[in-house]
Amino acid sequence: MDRSAPAMEMAAGGMTRSAADRLAALIARGAHAACGIIHLIDGRNLRLIGGHNLPSGFETMQRVPVSATVGGLILRTGFPVVINDVNSDDRVPPDAPVRAVGLRSFAGYPVRDPTGTITGTCSVMDYPPRQWLPDELAALDDGAQACTAFVAELRAHETEYRQRMFRDTLLESLDTGVAACDAAGRLVLVNRSLRERFGTEQVEGTVEQWARGLPLTTPAGAPIDPSRLPLLLALGGADVRGVEYVLHRPDGTRRWLIINGHPITSGRGRSLGAVAVVHDVTEARRAEELQRELTRSKDEYLNLIGHELRTPVTIIGSYLELLGESDPESPAAELLPMVAAARRGSERLRRLVEALLDLSAFDAGRNPMQVADLDLAGLVASAVGDVASRATVKNLSVHRSGPERLPLRGDPRRLTQLVTAVLDNAITYTPGGGTITVTVSGSATRACVDVVDTGLGIPEHERPHVFDRFFRGAVTTELAIAGAGLGLSIAKLIVERHQGVITVTPNDQRQGTCVHIELPRWP
Repeated sequence: MDRSAPAMEMAAGGMTRSAADRLAALIARGAHAACGIIHLIDGRNLRLIGGHNLPSGFETMQRVPVSATVGGLILRTGFPVVINDVNSDDRVPPDAPVRAVGLRSFAGYPVRDPTGTITGTCSVMDYPPRQWLPDELAALDDGAQACTAFVAELRAHETEYRQRMFRDTLLESLDTGVAACDAAGRLVLVNRSLRERFGTEQVEGTVEQWARGLPLTTPAGAPIDPSRLPLLLALGGADVRGVEYVLHRPDGTRRWLIINGHPITSGRGRSLGAVAVVHDVTEARRAEELQRELTRSKDEYLNLIGHELRTPVTIIGSYLELLGESDPESPAAELLPMVAAARRGSERLRRLVEALLDLSAFDAGRNPMQVADLDLAGLVASAVGDVASRATVKNLSVHRSGPERLPLRGDPRRLTQLVTAVLDNAITYTPGGGTITVTVSGSATRACVDVVDTGLGIPEHERPHVFDRFFRGAVTTELAIAGAGLGLSIAKLIVERHQGVITVTPNDQRQGTCVHIELPRWP
């Protein structure tokens, strides 16, 4: 797109600035004058569009205020102005350009458009004072009449030029990509959005030639057929909609595009070319995929939570029913196992509800930290003591090491919940006879807790997901290990609230898992 065309250049087949200069020369010769000049009204100024033998410095005065020109007299009165001597005629403004360049005589006629409206002036000038003869003024009048056609065509061209500038600016500003070709298939327009998206600043040649260099594939990953591009199909007369391509960017990312093609025809149906409109629908595609993921996650969540809720509720209900049907005279010792089983079901239900409430509170920002000075070493020792009975039941050895004290600032309740969740996870996934090692360490600024077990381990492809909510690995499902997949999710949230990090890696000594927690001592 060429936006550098001068405003005075006419459309193909019309008059140019050089033609306006020749017309000014003919008028000057007809009036036997030294100079000829043609001005058009441009707002409050007169704009020079053609001249012959102009004085030095006159050409640079492309636009001058109407009030400062002799031509302004013509525009104010609507009649010709004839001045035999500029210096003795008080109608001439003091700052008129004719005074500045030494011209002494002037004659000018109004130039009108086809409707009779004055649109400019046609003038001749000379250096010495002179009496203008009737045949000289007649020649000037004929020249002004001849300018009417010139002005009409110039105005039409300028209107077309403004419209083209408006169109080009509009197309360049669009975020939607637009490309167009002529009837021969040559590219005539590729807007900024499309050039930037395709990375092709230089656009030339035919549509097929351009398309061969585009990093496009079909959604299935197959190369595109340039001859089947919507733009070329539209050039053949088809109205094409909804063709999908994938754009492969240099940084390795992909964008999904929907392209529509439309033919451009004359009023009589003759093909003038075609236009293609390119819509980037990447975000819509991602939103659709996210919606599918959310739907799938919701279904999994409901199934999992339904199962985790149903199991303890069923246990509690069953044992309460047995208690209700038991003989009132039964010794208490016979009833205690049923009470204990109902209590275990109640505790499992309580833990699940608390975990769900915790997640909801974290998400809603309703879980403020209660920060205080604490001893991390003592907190970990207390958490190890709390889970010792569970470890003993599974015949697991739990070893703890580290300094006697390790002060830091944090939320005691949340950090206890964090360590307990990691220990519970280790106990759950370590078979009987295994070992769990808890190590506390630190520096002047950081505190670390490492929980290493000899359990089932986590496959490499599952490690990136262990902190995802409701994630349960394949082994968990195969062995029917109870749990909702929330413990490590909540642990990660607690660590992040303390401006720390938590990672899961394989046990580098034998099969198992290492959970590493690192916290700033003075956040």
